Parts: sequence; C-alpha cells; structure tokens
Amino acid sequence: MKIPARYLSFALLLLALALPGRPAEAQPARPLTPGDGAEAYLQDLEEMNTAECGKCHVEIFKTIRDKGGLHQLECRECHHKFHTFTPGVAWEDRVPGCNDCHAGVHEDAYPECLSCHQQAHAPIASLVAGDKLAAECARCHAPVAGLMEAHPSGHGEMTCNDCHSQQHGYKPGCNACHPEPHTPYQDNAGCVTCHEPHKPLVIAYDDQVPNLLCDGCHSEPGQLMAASGKAHGELTCVFCHAQEHGNIPTCQQCHENGPHNPELLKEFQGCTECHGDPHALSLSNP
Repeated sequence: MKIPARYLSFALLLLALALPGRPAEAQPARPLTPGDGAEAYLQDLEEMNTAECGKCHVEIFKTIRDKGGLHQLECRECHHKFHTFTPGVAWEDRVPGCNDCHAGVHEDAYPECLSCHQQAHAPIASLVAGDKLAAECARCHAPVAGLMEAHPSGHGEMTCNDCHSQQHGYKPGCNACHPEPHTPYQDNAGCVTCHEPHKPLVIAYDDQVPNLLCDGCHSEPGQLMAASGKAHGELTCVFCHAQEHGNIPTCQQCHENGPHNPELLKEFQGCTECHGDPHALSLSNP
C-alpha cells in the first residue's frame, strides 16, 4: 500500500522532535548605550528640601511663604509620604493630620480643624470670618468674656462680632464707633493707652501720658495750670494723679514737712485754705 506523502512528512517531523537536539548557544547581552544624562544617575540622592518641592507646588510655596506663620516648616516635616498612589485609600487619609502636632489644642471641642482653619498652609489667615465664630468665642477667649462680665460697660452689651466683624483676629479702631475722641489728634493707640477695650471704664495709664490727653476731659484744670505760671504748671497730670484714674493725692505726699512751722499749721487745717485750687496755687490773704 502506498503511503500518502503528507503522512510521511508528518512522521518525519515527529521523529525529528523526539530526537535529542543540540543545545542552543546563549546570545550575548546587547550592550546598553548610556544616555546623555547618565552621569546624573551616579550621584547619591539627598532628601528633597522645601525649595525643590516649591518648583512644582508653586502656589502652596507662596502661600506658606506669605501666610504660613508657624507652619513655615520643611515640607517633609509634615509630608512623610508623597507622590504615592494608593488605590482604595482616600486622599484625606494620606495627608498628615492636624492632631499629629496639635493634639488637644482646643480640648477636642472642635474635631474638624478645617471647618475653621480652612487652609492648612495658612492656618491663621484662612480662619473663617468672625460672624461664623461669634457663638463660640468664649470657648477660646474665656478670660475676655470674664473681664467684660466683671466690668460692665456699653461694650458688654454688644456681641463679639459687633467689633470683630471681619477675619478672625481683626481688631477695629476705636474711632470706628467713637468718631469724636477727646482730642483731635488722638488715634486708636492713644485710646487704648487709657481704655482697655474689654473694660473701658476702668481707666489706667502709665507715667508717660501727656497732659493733652487728660485735657480732653479735664480742660479746666489744664487751663488753670497753664495760666498759673507756678511750679505745679511744670508737672504732668500723671505725676500727681498717678496709676489710678481719680486718684487725688494729698499735698503731704510731696510736701511732707512743708515750708511752714507747726504753729501756723495749727491755725489752718488745710493747705487749700490759703493756696486755693492746687492747679492754680492762687495764694489768698486769710
């Protein structure tokens, strides 16, 4: 029987596959041609610094530079892991948490830091406006609330937001509500020299307050002193009326022994019987 040629070819192929073959020789590895920048990959890597981060994150760099405050740190101090893709892990869970550094700052009263500090890279500048914080002011500013309660005044009848109406930390000028100060030149700094805003009726001052400020309310004594030409006219108001508003000293505080002999003082019980108003020292003839 004649075997068809196609079957014979197939049989020869199977026989060839069954016989042990000569092992193939390994081909030599193809040498890699270095690129133009190959030398850059021979140097040791250093940790990234803030300037390098800023080359890509330009706006964040500028925000921290201009408004970062105490958050002006090396980026890697907060961002321990970066440029990572972790499927299934939310972005919020990969960025650093506020409590990593600020645990218990507000005694856990405000668990959502970003609800007030809207931008972590500018934590103070990004605080929400005062009207959104008005009901919560006393939580952090309890001493101020205590002052206003202990020292009643017109300021105590207002809400915090009536004055601190803009960004958190905004301090208005006194002249915004009090357009006619005691003296024409007086500015906000002059007002708070005597009036602490949260207890404005408790007037306090130091020994550097000029007479012109006192004259705003006490014009008559000021005019008497200026016209008298006496030694008292060379003194400042606060030299005698020191430390506490309304303090009226006795003559003996400066003139302890006095220029007069004891016999004369027996007849005249008070200095003003002869010397009149201490701001004028107009000596009368008893």
